[in-house]
Amino acid sequence: MILVFAEVIENEVQDITYELVALAKQLGDYKVVVVGADPKDIDGDVIQIDGILHPYHYKVAEKLFEEYNPDAMLFANAPFGMDLAPQLAGKLNLPLITNVVRLENGERFKATSLTYGGRVLVDLEVDKPAIFVVNRGCYEPVRGTPNVEKLSLAVEDGTELLRVIKPEEAGVDISKADVVVSVGRGAVDSLELAEELAELLNGVIAGSRPVIDQGLLPKTRQVGRSGKTVTGKLYLALGISGATEHVEGVKAKNVIAVNVDKEAPIFRVANVGVVADVNELLPVLIDKIKEAKGKR
Repeated sequence: MILVFAEVIENEVQDITYELVALAKQLGDYKVVVVGADPKDIDGDVIQIDGILHPYHYKVAEKLFEEYNPDAMLFANAPFGMDLAPQLAGKLNLPLITNVVRLENGERFKATSLTYGGRVLVDLEVDKPAIFVVNRGCYEPVRGTPNVEKLSLAVEDGTELLRVIKPEEAGVDISKADVVVSVGRGAVDSLELAEELAELLNGVIAGSRPVIDQGLLPKTRQVGRSGKTVTGKLYLALGISGATEHVEGVKAKNVIAVNVDKEAPIFRVANVGVVADVNELLPVLIDKIKEAKGKR
């Protein structure tokens, strides 16, 4: 049996939870643990836990492990999951595999994990039980109707959640956008054109770390390991070289890259690559889209 721990922030189940459910369905029987939130749209058996102040508590997970004796526990590579999984692995003396992009169930678990900043894929085999922290964008989200079992757990050890520090608000969440137009160093001179293109495509504007570091876009628009992961239908990379830190955050279904350097690493993850000067291409592309939409 597999225990899935929902990623819950401020009493809301986060989208990556539905990706964990998709993986769990492939592995076998599973239950989803939801602490302090409404488990709506979660497909399958749900253990809904009330009676504690916040979900960042390894003792809750420890009690559930003792109760259900699962073969595996799945966490999201997100704030809650990355906080809880290492604590739990240490307390229970269980193997912990992070940055998981693929997982198979057999006599032993076979996992594929990203290492060295995403440069290397490592295949691992571990005995049961084990704990896995799964990356966003590796499984298609699954939603359905929950079968809820309510459970109250009292945990008292002096731990108290004082407050939640929220990131700067930018009006949109690029991780949830269907279309993301992202600019890198090679497109900073055409940022306004890139924003116009994003608007024409009903998308949002984003950027690589150098663009954010220059203050041209807010931190919440950063794509990459130290920013957000985009998982929508289209990611348009304009003048982005494709450093490992950046491409770790690119999980869109379709990636189109435009760069003047034909050897740019971004082309390795692109479905379509265009070798061109972004600053020359953008005006032409915008005109063609306007013409197709009858806006000229």
